[in-house]
Order: sequence, then C-alpha cells, then structure tokens
Amino acid sequence: MIKGMRLLPAVALCAGLTLPACMSASRPAPPAFFASLPQDAVAVQALIREQERHVRTCTAERTCPRARYLRGLAALYEGRAVARTHFQAVLAAEPDGPYAVSSRNWLLLLDDGRSESARETRLVHAMERVVRQVLENEATRRQLKEREEQINVLTRQIDALKRVDQEVKDRVKPSRPAE
Repeated sequence: MIKGMRLLPAVALCAGLTLPACMSASRPAPPAFFASLPQDAVAVQALIREQERHVRTCTAERTCPRARYLRGLAALYEGRAVARTHFQAVLAAEPDGPYAVSSRNWLLLLDDGRSESARETRLVHAMERVVRQVLENEATRRQLKEREEQINVLTRQIDALKRVDQEVKDRVKPSRPAE
C-alpha cells in the first residue's frame, strides 16, 4: 500500500506535465482575420492561389514585397499565421519600402485580434472592404494585362495577314500591254 502511495504523486506529476501539451495540441488553429462569404469563397480561394503563384515566381527585388503584401492581404481570409508570415516577409525585404507601414499595421492588428466593441467592429468591416477592393483591383489588373497581351497577338496576326495580302496583290498586278 505504501509503494502505491509513493507512485501516486509521480503519476499525478506526469499527468500534470503532459495534460497542457495534450490541450495545446487539440487547440484549433487561429481563425482567419476575415471570414469569406459563401458566395465569395471560390473567388477568395482563386485570389489566394493566384497570389501564392506570384510569390513563388517572384524574382524582381522591387516586385517581391508587393507580391508578398498582396499575398498577405489574401491570407487575411485564410489564416492569421499565414498572413503574419507574408507581412513579416515584406518587412524583412524592405523595412522602409512602400508596403512596410501597412504591413506593420496589419501585424499589430493580427496580434491584437478582433475586438468586440461596436466601433472597432465597424473598423474591421471597413478594412475588410478595402482589402476586398484591393484584391479585386488586382484581379481586374491581371485580366486587363491578359487582354492587352491578347490584343497584341491579334494585332501581330492582322499585320502578318496584311503583308501576305499585299504580297499576293503585288504578284498578281495586271501587266499593261506593250504599245
């Protein structure tokens, strides 16, 4: 009986040390800063994939912070940790660059989390509209660039057809009878 009594504190100590680890392992990941509406979920996921592609293929030093910043904005719908990673990368790349102040502010907001006061809730909604507008503008910009590239291809094809047409006309010019 005495031996069992000696083991009890040791078992309690082991259980006490492992319980917090088990509890933290089952704790859910921090939620996204913004929740996407069901009708926007597909568009948000497409923006996330597109911005992730930009980050992966980024090579120009001046455009990488922009790509990371836009990816961070898109990640606000994905998860706080992902957004935090991208905003920190912006600061690491260009601590005084054009996206640094906004990235620092987003990091502060991500660390503070969402406040439940009515004033701050309105602020969060206003920020969400701005983020959504920035991401939609980015998608529109991409579409315009793709259309411009398509117009350039079509213009080159039309010019080639005009040259072919002119060559055919030059070869088939009616010859004047000799007098």
